[in-house]
Amino acid sequence: MKTVTQIAFVMPDPSMVNVVHEAWALHEKIFGKSPDLRYTVDCEIQPETVMSHHFDADVIVSRGGTAASLKDHNFLKPVVEIPITSADISQSIHLAFERYGKMPVGVVGTVNTVRGAHFLREDFGVPIKAYPTASVKIQDLIEGMERAVADGSQLILAGHNTCRYCEEHHIPAGLINSSVESVFLAITEAKRCANVSQTEKQNSLIFRNVVANVFEGIISVDKDNRIRTMNPAAEQMLGRSAKDCLGKRVSDTLPEGRLNAILEGGSSYTNEIVRINGSNFVLNSVPMEQDGKRLGMLVTFQAAHAITDAESRIRERQRASGHYARYRFENIQGDSPAIRSAVYQARRFAQVDSNILLYGETGTGKELFAQSIHNESERAHGPFVAVNCAAIPENLMESELFGYEGGAFTGASKTGKEGLFETAHEGTIFLDEVGEIPLTLQSRLLRVIQEREVRRVGANRVIPINVRIICATNRNLLDMIRQGRFREDLYYRLKVLSVQLPPLRDRGEDIIQIMQYYLNYYTRKFGKEPISLSPDAARLVHSYGWPGNIREIRNISEQLAVLCEGSRIEAADMASVLPGEPAASAPYVFREAEPPTLSSLQRRQIVEVLSRSSSRKEAAEKLGISKTTLWRKCKELGLNGGV
Repeated sequence: MKTVTQIAFVMPDPSMVNVVHEAWALHEKIFGKSPDLRYTVDCEIQPETVMSHHFDADVIVSRGGTAASLKDHNFLKPVVEIPITSADISQSIHLAFERYGKMPVGVVGTVNTVRGAHFLREDFGVPIKAYPTASVKIQDLIEGMERAVADGSQLILAGHNTCRYCEEHHIPAGLINSSVESVFLAITEAKRCANVSQTEKQNSLIFRNVVANVFEGIISVDKDNRIRTMNPAAEQMLGRSAKDCLGKRVSDTLPEGRLNAILEGGSSYTNEIVRINGSNFVLNSVPMEQDGKRLGMLVTFQAAHAITDAESRIRERQRASGHYARYRFENIQGDSPAIRSAVYQARRFAQVDSNILLYGETGTGKELFAQSIHNESERAHGPFVAVNCAAIPENLMESELFGYEGGAFTGASKTGKEGLFETAHEGTIFLDEVGEIPLTLQSRLLRVIQEREVRRVGANRVIPINVRIICATNRNLLDMIRQGRFREDLYYRLKVLSVQLPPLRDRGEDIIQIMQYYLNYYTRKFGKEPISLSPDAARLVHSYGWPGNIREIRNISEQLAVLCEGSRIEAADMASVLPGEPAASAPYVFREAEPPTLSSLQRRQIVEVLSRSSSRKEAAEKLGISKTTLWRKCKELGLNGGV
């Protein structure tokens, strides 16, 4: 539906109102009346007042210094100037002579006001001179009038403000009038501009609707720090009306604070916390430039609680789907050097986005580490999708990982299904037992890693994805490569970074602590009194090999929590639940563990990385340090051998 076009006439003198009406009527008589075109006439000439009164106008029409002032104010709408012609100047001179008599005339005003005086063809018998002023500011106008008087002018011909000043100081003055013809010409130009403006308005309707309906507050300012855009969300959050703010300077309309400084500055900010009206907001800003020149600043912001509420809802949805990580590094039990070294390394790797391969025997906590890495990474707010590759039948693995289109195979859903890689978009996918992926699918997995896109089964289009891959295995992938059962190129794509998780038998100091942790957990769960281990029971725990690692010690702890009737577990109780005979290795001598120093952790990590690297250069790259720094560290820690 076509909207009504508004043209606003801003005239400096009430005497011009009838001229506008006469010219408009003549224009309609000649060119016809348009039902979709409206006009108003206003004698208020202050730019702020004009902006307020004519907020919805498509075109503003004015003349002389008023038109120049409105153009300088840089409205986001065209300003059409009524030309002041030599005929207008001549007519105004004759009217002034009728009132004051013939005398030398000084025409005072801005260039667009006085230029007609240069083209006068009539000989008035007295000097007629033009005195252009720098601006429409009253001081500049007074200065121009004083120059004219000093130069011998006895009659001033000027605009409304100058004439009023002259009358107050008893200086003869006449108003420069605009003829019906001049206003008629301006109406023709205004209608043309209005048609263009209307087309632009319709073309920008979608954009304006987007800005008006987004939940983020949006404010833009021009190079003069005048507000040009303020959407309803910004109005609500700031408690300000756009009508009262648009066209005005930031410092005159918005409350003092960080928001003002950012709007008036030229810097870009991302997720900056600002406080407005007693509430916290998250703000982003970007300078607007063209050809290296500043055009202004664009700022978007939203209430901090809205972001946290949205994150909570995302978390709830992820929990409902099961695709979230519940564990963090703080949940990893144990203080032995072996586990602390692994945690230290994994924490470092969490800060980058490279693929990780976790090595470890069954039950060493590979998924616990994967979840902890995810929760300490920049992807923590995204999904965590865990896939047990050994539990998916080979004939279903392709469609499970990569998804399928509707009707792609017998039994497929008509609507299709997204694959687990798609589900993990913007998050992490954890491929447990990655060595179980069939060789036929390994090439597809390699392509997904290389191209960062998936193609569903039966589809002819690709879907871009952004996921981090963490893999885990308890198998020797290098042996599988030699046997032709695992692709070497895939191995190196997955093993960009790697962490070796220590088995429980190498964490002697942690075994009792972990068992006691689970005993406490299960006694609370079952509503029983706390129980502890006797020294003899503890020796049995240490002498056992724990082939099932953490998973086995958890299961044993649960059995003990159920079976134990007293407050203490004796050796006989422990022997009854431990499978088989104790390991033949020498009994573990209990000693209080001393917390490792940072130097010992660094030494252990460097030794481990050196042992798995072909050169010190490769080791330095894995550690994220320079080769010179690695050499210095080795010297400080007494590691002069190695690679």
